[in-house]
Amino acid sequence: MAKEKYTVHNGEEHEKAKKIAEQVKSTRDDKKKMELFHEFYAMIDGHHTAEEKVVFPYLMEKVETDEDRDLINEMIEEHHLGMYQFSVVNKTFLENETWDPKFSVLFEVLEHHMDEEVEELMPLAKKILSEEEDIELCEKFEEVMKEAKQERMDYLKK
Repeated sequence: MAKEKYTVHNGEEHEKAKKIAEQVKSTRDDKKKMELFHEFYAMIDGHHTAEEKVVFPYLMEKVETDEDRDLINEMIEEHHLGMYQFSVVNKTFLENETWDPKFSVLFEVLEHHMDEEVEELMPLAKKILSEEEDIELCEKFEEVMKEAKQERMDYLKK
């Protein structure tokens, strides 16, 4: 059975991220909320880092139109916006009345980004990647993501 093309965006990771974000929003236990937030932060940071180091450069070399290059650059800019908002939320005390609204803004940015990945980036990747390229890219993506996620978790524990 062949791997689904561009499996780094097969939807599973996005669903897991959305589930964790919903848990962050709904939990009232401060310790649990921060644990979930850190898990979410590390997960998204790992995902973004892997995309920026592995997926986006590879796709950028293969695309042929300015429109496609603009899409990839927009994805990168959305990563920067999301990571900035993560740092804002992380620096805000949980007791601060703005923590939950700041997290909601973060999630809105990320949800928009995830939707664009599914609706625009995935179809582009499926169009330009061979099955072999997809598999190789996915393997590299997973390696980099795992390492970056662990680095972020270690940083957040300090």
